[in-house]
Amino acid sequence: MIELRVPATTANLGPGFDCLGMALSLYNTFTIEASEEMIFENVEERFCNDDNLFLKAFRKAGGKNLKVRFDCEVPVSRGLGSSASMICGGILAAKLLHESALSPMEEFELACEMEGHPDNAAPCMFGGLTACLKKDDGSYLFRKMKTAENLFFTALIPDVEESTEQARSILPKQYSKEDTAACISHGILMVEALNRGDLDLMKEASKDRIHEPYRSTLIPHYTDVRNICTAENNVLLISGSGSTLLCIGLEPLSRDAENEIRKLPENWKIRKLRPAGGAEVQENGLWHPII
Repeated sequence: MIELRVPATTANLGPGFDCLGMALSLYNTFTIEASEEMIFENVEERFCNDDNLFLKAFRKAGGKNLKVRFDCEVPVSRGLGSSASMICGGILAAKLLHESALSPMEEFELACEMEGHPDNAAPCMFGGLTACLKKDDGSYLFRKMKTAENLFFTALIPDVEESTEQARSILPKQYSKEDTAACISHGILMVEALNRGDLDLMKEASKDRIHEPYRSTLIPHYTDVRNICTAENNVLLISGSGSTLLCIGLEPLSRDAENEIRKLPENWKIRKLRPAGGAEVQENGLWHPII
């Protein structure tokens, strides 16, 4: 048996729409072994079929069948990269079980093709803070960047599923030159703020005009949570397409703030996380990068 794990990811990070992403220390773990038939363990019935993203990715990467146990911490449809984690996990399972001939960049390309965009796939596979783009020839390019060690990250996860399709359909079809220019300038400075741990810069740079004003309307009690977090000098972002919110600060979110959020009706879960490495395999009780 082989045990591999892939991290949750938070995409966009405010103005970095479909470009910026970061791996977080919340994991989906897969225990795999070769099998002549497809065997799922510890997975919801609705995912025990050929539409399972892990299985589809495994087969696209050269595998056929396997036995796999799912131990998943990343919630589904919450903006924490659950689909990317399944896709990347399946691709890398084929690599580990069948010595897939795909190179790391080909594995990344396949993940992007299946996911539809690279902002979750890159940090899920390679870890850390990443920026991505789609080249003119249709292939993808990414680069890793540094995140300051003085920043604290807290995922605020309501018991509300939100589909990526719904979160995209609510967005405008066109944007003004002013909004486009603001997105570019804010995105550049958001990367600098994360790199330096400059919260004052982040407060301005994180302001988005492309998706957050629209997607925030889909998240119950968004304004209440935002007021609680910003009152403690934190920055609050929508993680991916939501419904999870990501709080960033120079200190951990206080217990009082956590209790206020937990009083809200949506059964909010609060996870204090850190930037994480990419996909890993366990060897001799230790986790090692797969790529």
